[in-house]
Amino acid sequence: MNAPRHPFCRLAPLVALALAGTRTTGAEPARLTVGQGQAWVREYFPPSGDKEIDRIVWTNPPAQLDLDTLQVWNVRRPWPIQEWRWLDDDAPAPGAADDAPVVWRPQREPAPPPARNGLEIRLTQPLSHAMGHSLTYRLPDFDWSASYRVVVRGIGPTSIEAVQVDLAGYLRIRNGTAAAFPRARVSVVGSDATLQPPPKPFGLLDLNPDTALTDPWLRPPAPEPLVPAVYPLQTEANLPSAGTAEIQFAHVLRKPAQIAHVCDSDEIPAPTRQGGQPLRRVLLVPNVAAMDLGFPLPPGEAHVFLGAARGAPFQTGRALHTPFPGTFRLDLGPVETVRAIRQALEEIPLPDGARQADYSIVLVNDLASPVRIQVIEKPATPMQWSLVRSSQPCTETTRSLQFELTLPPQSTKTITYRLRLAAHKQT
Repeated sequence: MNAPRHPFCRLAPLVALALAGTRTTGAEPARLTVGQGQAWVREYFPPSGDKEIDRIVWTNPPAQLDLDTLQVWNVRRPWPIQEWRWLDDDAPAPGAADDAPVVWRPQREPAPPPARNGLEIRLTQPLSHAMGHSLTYRLPDFDWSASYRVVVRGIGPTSIEAVQVDLAGYLRIRNGTAAAFPRARVSVVGSDATLQPPPKPFGLLDLNPDTALTDPWLRPPAPEPLVPAVYPLQTEANLPSAGTAEIQFAHVLRKPAQIAHVCDSDEIPAPTRQGGQPLRRVLLVPNVAAMDLGFPLPPGEAHVFLGAARGAPFQTGRALHTPFPGTFRLDLGPVETVRAIRQALEEIPLPDGARQADYSIVLVNDLASPVRIQVIEKPATPMQWSLVRSSQPCTETTRSLQFELTLPPQSTKTITYRLRLAAHKQT
């Protein structure tokens, strides 16, 4: 439908500016921000030589563009639109032959977009075109996915810390529209929402309604909202119409990386079974310029090869969002020879109504080489807590304690810590 007319506008004498519909006429490449299901487009058009314009004729615009989102920009200022109308192709359609078969399609199919000669845009006031202008709009039927090919060299049964890594990142962008965008500046936007495991269901509990702990169990805290991240491509991209483009956005060749063994309390219960539970081996790649990276890395599927990229991959997993600066982390699976035992020791009441709780983590390294261990400890309590003391230096956050240490070969180390649990439940 046409945009509403401005009731108080006074049009100057019309000066028409015709814009070609190809995406190559702009003084700058088009800019696209691609999400799941849509893309926001900004196209730039050079000055026409006219001093002021009141009317724009855009020839061959994308048929699928969302006109409710169309904006005209003069430099950095949006310019109000009085009305717009399609310039339809009035050429008669060819008639069907008398003997043409009747085709029945029981499923519903979207109707093809009508043929358009162009789009006429009238502005509420003259627009200076000395510096050109731009159009922004939304297009449906776009989506993207990322994938990684990772080769880890120098890793073996001894699980040494230092390795070399090759890392190639690929971005696949699907354009389901009839508009092509050569030499486009592209950013993709998304989050880890689809990569997170579903929340574990609560078990059956016999709760005492008079107990202060009842509310946190019956009404668990709402999860934090996932904020999408923006991943700008470092090079221009050619996006064909009704097609898919695959662009390599990361290329790391034989750069040093680290191997860490992660003890995450979300995966290791307390108390732990006798003998301990294997820790997960994680590849750590610094996201810095020295690694030929230095920009945010999107989440996506990862294929891991050990030694060389020949044959089938060692495993396939998921890489989550990696900020810049940050660390690209990739799970390489559990290691039976590096284990952890978590225990809840003693809990005693304090005179002020609070409680004091002691915990221990026993780390075991049966390898013939030292290993780097990261411990992420999330106290299993709905009460507010604070760290009283710890046998090992750690980093304290609002939700966890984090320890980092190197465990010598054929050795065992015990970490103990004490928490103060508040007298009132966490709000």
